[in-house]
Amino acid sequence: DRFGYLAAPDQTPLHEVAWRVGQLEHYVECVLELSAVFQSEGHSVRSEGLRQLRALTQQIVNDETFQNLVAELPEIVTQVRSIASVTIGVNLDDQLRPVEATLLSINRKKFKGISFSLINILMGRNDRQNEWEGIAPLHSVPRQNASFQSFSNALDFHDPMLYPLFRDLSQVLKQISRPIAAVLQRYIRIQTGFLSLLGTELGFYLGAVRLIERIQATGLPMCKPELTPKEDRVCELTDTYNVNLALRLSARNRNVDLRQVIITNDITFGSDSQVFVLTGPNQGGKTTFTQAVGLVQILAQAGLYVPGSRARISPVDGIYTHFPSEERPETEAGRLGEEAQRFADIFARATPYSLILLNESLSSTSYSESLYLARDILRILMLLGARVIYTTHLHELAADLDELNAAGGNKAVSLVSLVEEGPGANGSSIQRTYRIVPGPPLGHSYARELAARYGISYEQLLGKLRQRGVVNGDGTEDL
Repeated sequence: DRFGYLAAPDQTPLHEVAWRVGQLEHYVECVLELSAVFQSEGHSVRSEGLRQLRALTQQIVNDETFQNLVAELPEIVTQVRSIASVTIGVNLDDQLRPVEATLLSINRKKFKGISFSLINILMGRNDRQNEWEGIAPLHSVPRQNASFQSFSNALDFHDPMLYPLFRDLSQVLKQISRPIAAVLQRYIRIQTGFLSLLGTELGFYLGAVRLIERIQATGLPMCKPELTPKEDRVCELTDTYNVNLALRLSARNRNVDLRQVIITNDITFGSDSQVFVLTGPNQGGKTTFTQAVGLVQILAQAGLYVPGSRARISPVDGIYTHFPSEERPETEAGRLGEEAQRFADIFARATPYSLILLNESLSSTSYSESLYLARDILRILMLLGARVIYTTHLHELAADLDELNAAGGNKAVSLVSLVEEGPGANGSSIQRTYRIVPGPPLGHSYARELAARYGISYEQLLGKLRQRGVVNGDGTEDL
């Protein structure tokens, strides 16, 4: 962590001095880089946050203390980082055992390991290239134990020989650190913590840039949305799509051109159309489209680019979803009761400035009861005036919109996922286009076509049972 110091056991004051010097070095580098960027690109800055950062950066650069730090820091860094090694003298007894040791010097060069024959040394033939070259291998802390904490744990600082040496070394380093620390006292009031917070913010926007680049590499459009006042309650999207779907498909093949795979769609929420009822065939892209609208709203309000070639959006005060959920055995209300409770929660908080996304809501009861409840829910949503997409297989609900709209106020519009007649996948007689357009409901969800796709139509299942000899040719049970 560049912006918070945590001392490890047995560290000397010089370690903290070295950390503070490194912190100030990063601080100066970041401030000067920011200043250079703002000088070259500052004229185009319109974001209030970036303007404040530009002003703060300029204030720091013009400060006399900062200018003195820039001038003195190179020499301070040199003093701290020039300490490269220590020389230790060891006395031996008549059995050649180490019995005494002392510190001889603090050095500005590092020692090297052996690069010549020890036999030559013993025979009086010294092949050493310089005094910094050892007569034995240079031993290093193992890579997995490279941290100071691990190094400290690997050494016995209470060893009768090592303890005094490390104590003396600590005192020497403390003396060395004092003049450097005295210089640093002049800059003790410099606060670098804001850079740590700034790093999080910059990381967010760098991630946003990578998202844009990744999506655009697939051929799909990303655009900067035009934001309008909340009171406008508009959302106009051109060539939009589900960004999650795009990311999943691109993850499988980074070189794929998704323009040939993903179908883009348009939608316009306005003063005369705030509520949409979306119907169409099973697996026709209805849920994917509904999710796409919610994702666009989230990205826009986060200040990011959105999927599409054009977007004009008013902020919402909340996004409320009502999607199918797993039944929870521990609840006593049952699935319909759980759905009703979630609706109650939505209406307790939603306002005319909310976005409400409903997907196959009220499908846990009979068709007639679902239709009855859905009509009441839709009427209340129209009175509320929130932006709504209601994805459903209740085709009669979409067919009755003229009757519901006759009451006046906010209008509901029917959207349909189009199909085309003709041979489709797995022998289907239709092709799903994934095009979402205003229009009357198709009247059915092509469940028979979906059953045929998965091999569970009556004819397909009967054929399988005949092959197994479970039923006779006429379909009766073979007893």
